[in-house]
Amino acid sequence: MKPNFKLPILLILLGILIAACAGGNFQPVDREYVLTTDLRDGNLIFLGVSDEINGIANPTLSARPGERITVTLINGGMGQHDITFPEVNASTGIVKEKGEAASVTFTVPEVHGEMEYYDSVSNHAELGMRGKLTVTESGEISMPAAATTSNGDPAVIAAFQKGACGSCHVIPGIPGAVGVVGPDLSDAKMMAEEHVSSDAYTGTAATSEEYLRESILDPNLFLSPSCPTGACAPNVMPATFSEALTTDEVNAIVTYLNGLPEGAYAESTTAGDTITAPQEPDNSGADIVRDPADLPGPIGDREPTTVRIDLEAIEINGQLADGTTFTYWTFNGQVPGPFFRVRVGDTIEVHMKNSTSSTMNHSVDFHAVTGPGGGAVMTQTKPGEETTFTAKALNPGLYVYHCATPMVADHIANGMYGLILVEPEGGLPPVDREFYVMQGELYTAGAFGEQGHQMSDTTKLLNEDPEYFVFNGAVNALVDQKPLKANVGESVRIFFGVGGPNFTSSFHVIGEIFDRVYDQASLTGAPLTDVQTTLVPPGGATMVEFDLEVPGNFILVDHALSRLQRGLAGYLVVEGEPNPEIFDGTPTSGSGH
Repeated sequence: MKPNFKLPILLILLGILIAACAGGNFQPVDREYVLTTDLRDGNLIFLGVSDEINGIANPTLSARPGERITVTLINGGMGQHDITFPEVNASTGIVKEKGEAASVTFTVPEVHGEMEYYDSVSNHAELGMRGKLTVTESGEISMPAAATTSNGDPAVIAAFQKGACGSCHVIPGIPGAVGVVGPDLSDAKMMAEEHVSSDAYTGTAATSEEYLRESILDPNLFLSPSCPTGACAPNVMPATFSEALTTDEVNAIVTYLNGLPEGAYAESTTAGDTITAPQEPDNSGADIVRDPADLPGPIGDREPTTVRIDLEAIEINGQLADGTTFTYWTFNGQVPGPFFRVRVGDTIEVHMKNSTSSTMNHSVDFHAVTGPGGGAVMTQTKPGEETTFTAKALNPGLYVYHCATPMVADHIANGMYGLILVEPEGGLPPVDREFYVMQGELYTAGAFGEQGHQMSDTTKLLNEDPEYFVFNGAVNALVDQKPLKANVGESVRIFFGVGGPNFTSSFHVIGEIFDRVYDQASLTGAPLTDVQTTLVPPGGATMVEFDLEVPGNFILVDHALSRLQRGLAGYLVVEGEPNPEIFDGTPTSGSGH
């Protein structure tokens, strides 16, 4: 459900008016447009939220030559944005926080034609945030004149959609033609059947389906008979097919839909295709979960050297839960980022890339680095670019690294964190198996368990009100997808960190006792022994070790156990022969172990 922008819009426009009057330089404004920023099908867009542009992606604005026009931009989240009109050297200025608004007022040049507007921040324009201002004497967008089909029959379709469910549009210039698809075509078929069976009909169609087909002459039209209602722009109700449109009006709508940003919507049907229900939206998403066994082996006893670290910021539509996806910001496409292993005295040579497909600048702050920003001041990296720095690993320990581009908490919450181990001289004591686990929170616009694609919610983030708690990026990622696996008689070591950005973890393994806990990830002091639960703050880490005496499923949890209900659990699956001297009994139903 998208927010209702009516009240904020009124307040913003009222503020503009008051400010202008107070300055003693008030000039009337002929036209006012309000847009917000949004993400549709993975593409950044401007979304109209006022009057005739309401619900239109990258709307075409219109004005007469010489008119004064005010354009207001509201930041809907997902980074910093502006609206720039290069032909008149006018810009709203950058809006940085969700809900922040800025306006620009200018006089439209005394010329006819089209002026471009776009987001000048980063590469947002290339990612789809651009539109046009049409300048005509009428001040209206030109639409084809109404006409009838060759046999005088009107078309009866009044709802259109190109692409997946939710890619809906108000059609400018045609009242009643709304780009929202109803649950089915029954109303349209009923009207068509009545028309085909009437004495006034002189066409050749024998059925309502044939009539609908011959009434739509443009082969590029895509009709979707079974998208859910309400999955569209605010204040737009699902179409009822009660509005009759001429063929020219139908084709005008098709022209409008086909003019939307390249690649933003699925391919439409071609001539001769059968009108069928679309496939359900793919809510699977990419697998962003890092396998807890995906980490390099021990360094051992070697001399210091230079170690190259390669990181790439990749924004990816990933699977958060069954039927639920989220736009993760990642290091190297997974959550957490890669596990890096160096020894004290090494020099790390960090190469920070930002994918050309990114919408945001990204960076990296290594808590293991002695220097301003932990490297973040050297690595504020624009999409498509690369930055580098070097640093000496002075202190042994297990350290968090994370993105440190403002708003830092937003980048971390979206998945940009990882661990780097700085081994002490001579290395760590040997164990049979090592695992890499990190805890984080996600702040989604939809409630926990809500399916479909979820956007991040800045307000929830600032209020520290997460919908999800996760190990390694996704709900139950270490339960069904990639559990930890070991055998009876083996010793295990878990490198555990908290990306956060806000909540401390009470790390616990149900049914095991930590033989050794390296508190706060300090590797040079004596470890704590025989520990049940250990505290790890956001931006902190620990290293725990224990031996496995009996088989079974041992559950990794944060012992703030309500978080189990929000996706935070993992399995350590231990196989081997039972050991009744240590643990014996008959399992009862419902244990979940």
